[in-house]
Amino acid sequence: MISRKARTAASAPTSGSTPPARRKRATGVVTGLALAATLAVVAVPAAAQGRGPDGAPSGHSSPRHHYLSPLQVTSAYYNSYNGDLAAAFDRYISRDLVLHGFNGPESREDWIKGDLGIKAGLTGFRMTVLDQIVEGDKVVTRWSFGGVHTGTIFGIPASGRRVELSGISIDRVIHGQSVEHWSEGNFGRFLDELSGKTAAGAATPGAE
Repeated sequence: MISRKARTAASAPTSGSTPPARRKRATGVVTGLALAATLAVVAVPAAAQGRGPDGAPSGHSSPRHHYLSPLQVTSAYYNSYNGDLAAAFDRYISRDLVLHGFNGPESREDWIKGDLGIKAGLTGFRMTVLDQIVEGDKVVTRWSFGGVHTGTIFGIPASGRRVELSGISIDRVIHGQSVEHWSEGNFGRFLDELSGKTAAGAATPGAE
């Protein structure tokens, strides 16, 4: 914008004719101010785009989401077996989960129902995370849990035996949730322990 002083100087009446040198200087001042104003107008769109002086978004830009890392998600989830498993399942396991269970693809609902049933049927239930390995968005977890069989599990009545189940799971974690899950373990031996077909405590981590 041209200043009021420059406009006044340019339009003020003068007596007689203006010397050529003064007229040239006045024209140069007005032209320079006009050029500066033009450059200022051209620079406005950059600021109007909501960016700060360093080029980063500013003003009312949408906040970024900060998600837990894959290791944080899986650590919290597996540790929840010793606490509120149902709540952690809803928080950390995607509703669009792709599941590859012990017996091939199964449903998300069957997974949580089965694990809650096992936990309820074992007095002194305890989950132990033995190892966790991270590779990109995937986490490998080696785990083991056990307790005393005092309730019906998968239709098998209480035996009073101490039983254990161990396995290895892989979770692919995106945006703070497991979106794909694989599990392998000695589930068959675990069922045999529950029903008394094998010696109590035979299903231990690393057992063949």
